[in-house]
Amino acid sequence: MDAFLHLAILFALAAIPSALLCRVVITLRIVDAPTEARKSQPLPVPTAGGLAVALSAALAFATDAEMMRIGYPAPVLVAAAGALAVLVLGLADDILRLRAGVKLGLIAAVALAMAALNLRADALGFWPGAMVALPLALAIVGSMLWLIVVINAVNFMDGANGLAMGMACVAALGLAACGIVIGAWHIVLPCVALAGGLAGFLVWNVRGLLFVGDAGALFTGAILGGLGLELTRLRPDLLFVPAILLLPYLSDVLLTLAWRTKHGKKLWVAHLDHTYQIAIKAGLKHMQVSGVHAVWALNAAVVAVGAAMVGGYAPVIAFVALLAISTWVHWKVRRAAVAHGLVGVDVL
Repeated sequence: MDAFLHLAILFALAAIPSALLCRVVITLRIVDAPTEARKSQPLPVPTAGGLAVALSAALAFATDAEMMRIGYPAPVLVAAAGALAVLVLGLADDILRLRAGVKLGLIAAVALAMAALNLRADALGFWPGAMVALPLALAIVGSMLWLIVVINAVNFMDGANGLAMGMACVAALGLAACGIVIGAWHIVLPCVALAGGLAGFLVWNVRGLLFVGDAGALFTGAILGGLGLELTRLRPDLLFVPAILLLPYLSDVLLTLAWRTKHGKKLWVAHLDHTYQIAIKAGLKHMQVSGVHAVWALNAAVVAVGAAMVGGYAPVIAFVALLAISTWVHWKVRRAAVAHGLVGVDVL
């Protein structure tokens, strides 16, 4: 079977059931009520759409793996197990509203387990001639921190219709393309299945009819972060490629946290200081904000795939360039927001 046709069928095998299952999830009556000032919806909205995403992606990948007889490589199983664990954690939070500290501690425990089970980067290739082999303990801790940051970053950005999961869909396809470049089909196939599941969910989400919930956001972050580590494990010289793919998340979250730290704001207090939240407060519609972020995610994906193809100094140069652009854009937006009183007010 032609590779492109194969991937298109896999995408559809996840997308169509996901769209249908989302309708079932809506009937579960797990809702996200606008009980906090940081909530942007005026009325309660069904949530936990991540259940449909996860189930559809898993079934599509499993069906494809059985038909193609490719088996289930250990890194994929570890990523899937970690993603399932945080999905259950997120679902519990969607229903019971867990304390932030408890949730973070459990995410850290799952991330540590994933890294300890060999889903980690054991060497870092910063640029040609700058390859650093990591001691086991440092490799585990560093990979755990990467997973914690990515999982939480995807969750933090899930605050506008179509935004976080739209970027995740693009990032998953970008990671799949990078997997094709290096011949790692065990990365390609689950990423395409995830992208399909997210596409089916977005049919409902862009209209504000269903949220992915913490369950879906944490699940998605674990898959992207975990398989990004696998890419780096296989090709340490592509160290910066996963970071480029996820830069639309990482730049917003980390620069926002840096700004709040600089201004003495508590990092664990809910707020409306993310760039996308500033844009919404400034009067832009969800679709406009999500559209801009989708374009930014697409640009990052194209650059990441190009960097993976070129290799050499390309990944580090591309990462530094995009990080500089991101920092400049965030600085301009935040400067204007401060001038108009749109940032700096905690909501809890």
